[in-house]
Amino acid sequence: MQLTGVILDSESYKIDQDRLISLLKLGEQTIIERQVMEMKKICDEVILVTNNPFVYLPLFGNSIRIITDYFKGAGTLSGMHAALSLAKNQSLWLVTSDMPLLNSEVILDMLELKNKTGVQVIAPEFNGNLQLYHGVYDRTCLNVTKELVEKEEQGLMKILEKVSFKVLTLDHVHDQVKKKIFSMRIQTEEDYEKVVQDTKDHAY
Repeated sequence: MQLTGVILDSESYKIDQDRLISLLKLGEQTIIERQVMEMKKICDEVILVTNNPFVYLPLFGNSIRIITDYFKGAGTLSGMHAALSLAKNQSLWLVTSDMPLLNSEVILDMLELKNKTGVQVIAPEFNGNLQLYHGVYDRTCLNVTKELVEKEEQGLMKILEKVSFKVLTLDHVHDQVKKKIFSMRIQTEEDYEKVVQDTKDHAY
């Protein structure tokens, strides 16, 4: 499928200031290995944007593309800009490296809606909240991200003020699927322990 999966990594995604969340284990794999595996179910290209490429090369070698930010110090928007600049496909599925449980099935619904409507962004919504870090973006968002980074405006919500988008409401989706998509982003040891337990209790 002509879809690029993008994982945005950050040095700030750590527990206790020294443990990278992306390298925490869930079962036999690290979180980021699970992310890549889920993306490869539907993506013909996976890009990891990180300023620490040598941390991940032993895990992935050349099986995915590992790139760095062009604009330094501009947060996830700079990582998004880098991915939009270098992706080979028109559509990108965007996540961050601290999201332990992705769901490729729902992305297929988002991609279908994007192709039907021709909008630049599909933002999933659950319980009234937009989940922009599990959305689908068109490469035409590149100029907008460049503009925002140059103006030092951070945060993905700013993008929606400047692009065409549709919201895909997911309140109707089965509970287990919702849990896989909208489980918390890991920020603390307690978050990590909860996700570990969830993966033991359910067949993810």
